[in-house]
Amino acid sequence: MQKGQALIVIIFVLAVALTVGLAVVSRSVTDVGTSTTQEESSRALSAAEAGIEAALAAPMNQQYNSIGVVGIPYSGNSISIPEPLSAGESATIFMTGHDSDGNITEGVGEYSPGSLDLCWGTVSTGSKPAIEASLYYKIADVYKITRYAYDPDSRGGFTSADTNTGSCPSDRSYLYHKTDRSYLYHKTISGLPSGKILLRVRLLYNGDTAHYVAVSGSSSFPVQGKNITSEATDGSTTRKIEVFQRYPDLAPMLDSAVFSGAGLVK
Repeated sequence: MQKGQALIVIIFVLAVALTVGLAVVSRSVTDVGTSTTQEESSRALSAAEAGIEAALAAPMNQQYNSIGVVGIPYSGNSISIPEPLSAGESATIFMTGHDSDGNITEGVGEYSPGSLDLCWGTVSTGSKPAIEASLYYKIADVYKITRYAYDPDSRGGFTSADTNTGSCPSDRSYLYHKTDRSYLYHKTISGLPSGKILLRVRLLYNGDTAHYVAVSGSSSFPVQGKNITSEATDGSTTRKIEVFQRYPDLAPMLDSAVFSGAGLVK
């Protein structure tokens, strides 16, 4: 009888020891797998970042494929400013092309139509934003500027805006803000001159509430930059990075300064 009880105790102890051992082994295997995945993820991320750095350092018109990086020039019949603007903030939409070093090339790849649709306002709360659009252009070697100002509430003597936003783009906010957005206000700018260089847009009256701005046209706008996607795989782990590289924007002081392609004469 005692021998039978001892056997049961021994079997019970062995079962407990086996359970504990299997748990330890399972935990060790899990830890090793987690550590391996983390190492693979870190190496894949470093490789993807290296691809982004290589693409950012290259000329804007250069594309990579062999290292897993694809740079796609951003252009089209609609251009959306990638970041929303608070009151007083400005952004640039280039109306002519750039060379491989990122310098403006006047008259090359220019947006030629004489009109475009200006769209803004993506937040329905707060004060309605007005917009100022400054077009810089060149005629007979003379740089000129024409300003347009539109306001949904017709403040400050601005031209009234409308809500006919059917021609406005409906996008997913470029690469970073993965939510649908639609525009609240619109105005068609007609009679645009030739020799267009850039369109500078600035929002007014909206305080700290930021809104997006976009333009649509009847033909393609010049390339504004390029989308860069870098993807790297190490083992079973893949990491992907997306970056949008715009051509260098202009200094904010340009909105309040005198612009000249040559020396200023009194």
